[in-house]
Amino acid sequence: MAIKQTISYNSNSEYFAGFLQDIVKKSEIVGEVSQNKNNIVLLLDDSDKNAIERFSNNAQKFMPHSIFLGNIDTKNEDININKASLESKNYNISLCPKCLDKLTNPSSPNYLDDTIVCNHYSNKETLKLEDKHVYSPHYREGDALLVVDSSKLNKLFIMTEDEIKTLLSIEKPTIKVTIKDEDLKEITGKNYIKIKSPNTIKATMTALNAKDGELEYLFFEQLDTLRVTTLQGNVLVIKDTLNISNSLENMNEDKVLNRFLNISKEAGFSEAIGVNLSEKNGISFLVSNKKDTKYALKFGEFKLADVIEQMKVDDKKQKLLVNFEKKYPKIIEEFENNPEYNLFETLSCVFELKGRDFENVSDKSLEFRGNGGLKIDTFFNEDGFDYVSFLGSIMSFKLAGTDDHYLAYSTFEALADMAISTLGQLKTKYKIDNFVMMGNMFENTVVHSRIVSKFSLSNPYFSKGTAIDD
Repeated sequence: MAIKQTISYNSNSEYFAGFLQDIVKKSEIVGEVSQNKNNIVLLLDDSDKNAIERFSNNAQKFMPHSIFLGNIDTKNEDININKASLESKNYNISLCPKCLDKLTNPSSPNYLDDTIVCNHYSNKETLKLEDKHVYSPHYREGDALLVVDSSKLNKLFIMTEDEIKTLLSIEKPTIKVTIKDEDLKEITGKNYIKIKSPNTIKATMTALNAKDGELEYLFFEQLDTLRVTTLQGNVLVIKDTLNISNSLENMNEDKVLNRFLNISKEAGFSEAIGVNLSEKNGISFLVSNKKDTKYALKFGEFKLADVIEQMKVDDKKQKLLVNFEKKYPKIIEEFENNPEYNLFETLSCVFELKGRDFENVSDKSLEFRGNGGLKIDTFFNEDGFDYVSFLGSIMSFKLAGTDDHYLAYSTFEALADMAISTLGQLKTKYKIDNFVMMGNMFENTVVHSRIVSKFSLSNPYFSKGTAIDD
């Protein structure tokens, strides 16, 4: 008889199965590890109870957590076990628990040995990557935070157990969290910040030195990233430049359509409708059926100068501009001096934020803790999305004295509602009821939770193993 564990795993990366294979080998147990599309299968000979105990102890001690790990089904089966050994490719993951102990334990012969490389996930060759990040106790706008001491997480931040588990996984992703520590708020001027745990030897040793110097965190400009967010226990990969999540097949020359097709294939959809809410690639709606894959609707580029000119030739909007300039002359002056502003740079200006980008607008929206936003205009005209009405609506509420955090919240809620409405119309038009969600705007919890709650009956698909944006 064999113990059979079927482990749901949402990535085609092999390192997690490789760790299992290494533990099977080190435990001197008859076992087999295999990986297919969505599962890792572990078979163990249960005739040797001592070997089973060795394996269990080693797994508990050395098996890391992975963000792609799903449910585990365990049962006994009368099945043959092949002794073929799985080999994993090399990946840009952090040091495993065994290597971390070697590096950080003063009694270890490899204590502070910066030549350590991890070969504990059945990888044939070892991978050495240069960490080009510069870690500093001084904050600069846009920096991420390096966690120096994981025992201080609950002191510094407001985090859920899922967020902590994700942060400390073998992938060491970057996540955005709420700052709890008042000193940290003052240093950064923020309520939210991107954080990550050390994922390289350089970062680990730098963190050790900082901890010895009684520093609780360091800052750095992030050059590469595995950026994720969590909602209701689910991990969503926003961006991956480390090539840890599922790699994309070449299914279409257009990069947005290609990602859409890859995620549709992952979901098992032969036809699908998708939305791409992307700060980088714009907002678009996609459709794929037996005939074609195409853009069903694509928002035009937002150009502040053009939008303002269109407002000036509309009687109501012209009056709005005049009244707005009387109350907020500096905002209108900044508009005039920066005619090339994109949508989120413009909104950052309207909300009078420190920075001028999507990140700052997103953070502002999270400050509102209530339910239900204002009715922001999200109309379409013959030229596509009506940016004039959209911006004019936001400026009208600003003029009426609406708090900026509530207005930012309402803006993201309106974009989510617009997406839901448009997807519903496309469902009617194309007779397709499979929906794929893409784009880094889903890192914003207002958008993400609104789609999940208001569109739940349509079962929108969020990829479990593929990054949803570039």
